[in-house]
Amino acid sequence: MAPLALALALAASVPAPSVGPDARTSLPPAPLELYRIAWQRRLVPPQALEMGPQEHGAVAVDPQRGLAVVGTRDGWLHAFRADGTVAWELKASGVFGPPAIEGDTVYVGSSDGNLYAVAIPTGKARWIYAAKEDLTTRPALAGGVVVVASLQDTVFAVDAATGAWRWHHRREQKGEGLTIFGAASVSVGAGLVFAGYSDGFIAALDPATGAARWERQVAPNGTHLDVDSIALGGDRLYAAAFSGAVLALDARTGKEVWSFTAPGACRVVVGGGFVFAVTSNRVVGLSPVNGAPLWSTPLDGSPGAQPALAGKWLLVPAGAGGLRWLEAPTGRPLRHFDPGTGVLAGPGVGGGRVYVLSNGGFLFALDLG
Repeated sequence: MAPLALALALAASVPAPSVGPDARTSLPPAPLELYRIAWQRRLVPPQALEMGPQEHGAVAVDPQRGLAVVGTRDGWLHAFRADGTVAWELKASGVFGPPAIEGDTVYVGSSDGNLYAVAIPTGKARWIYAAKEDLTTRPALAGGVVVVASLQDTVFAVDAATGAWRWHHRREQKGEGLTIFGAASVSVGAGLVFAGYSDGFIAALDPATGAARWERQVAPNGTHLDVDSIALGGDRLYAAAFSGAVLALDARTGKEVWSFTAPGACRVVVGGGFVFAVTSNRVVGLSPVNGAPLWSTPLDGSPGAQPALAGKWLLVPAGAGGLRWLEAPTGRPLRHFDPGTGVLAGPGVGGGRVYVLSNGGFLFALDLG
């Protein structure tokens, strides 16, 4: 059965037609209609001998123009209008990471070692910076520079207008030199650039020079010390360390405010008065005040890219478990969206719509109910 039919069967709150064996649903009919599928587009054609394809990117939504921008595993960066028509496409020699949109420019890194600045109106590259390291994390803007973390534990900063190198900060990789669920994207705020590293450290960097204002090991002792996710909320920086902790730090000093034991912690999101953490097998809601657990829900899948908030819903990519829709205040799972191949990519939220990239290479536009 086509992916659209499968997704409609999962989305409807009324009795749905029978679906094929690939459809996954273990939840009762939703008490309300959470979304409707506006359109779907196949972005990646079937590849010969490709088994279990996976899309690890994320969708970014341009709030001004209503464009959805997403990179796919075949090395294309796509921009779609709200009606599902193609605005433009750009090809790279590697796989694009999560894009970041600022003004009329998309900033996006690639596994080919390049950071791209792409003009939103035309889809043409304004400049390309060759870092020569895997840059499949989300960039961020800080005081006229674009900062992005590599999978080799380097933070690069380049001039946002010209792409000229400004500075870089590197920590030496320890152990296997590999991350478990991908390197942490940088966070920017409080006049600083924050980065997490595979040796279990976090650094707060000066956006003008790259000098470290503070560096602190946050990961508990263990086999894999990766800090795979950080998030800034007010004057606190939150971090997920795979060796077993979710932490809150004072953003200006690096001093620990609280720590919650969470083996396999790999994602952290802040919003709506909560801290949300994804581990290798659970999603946990925490109090931002003291880290007290408020709820805990089985993941029913495997960790994917960063979750996103859409109103009162927490949207969690869970691989074969699809995109999980959890009620943010309670953790109650209401639906999951899975067109048959699973969802690992981060969803894009904007304009009353959620964009979902499936592992099969389909992009779905879901209008929120």
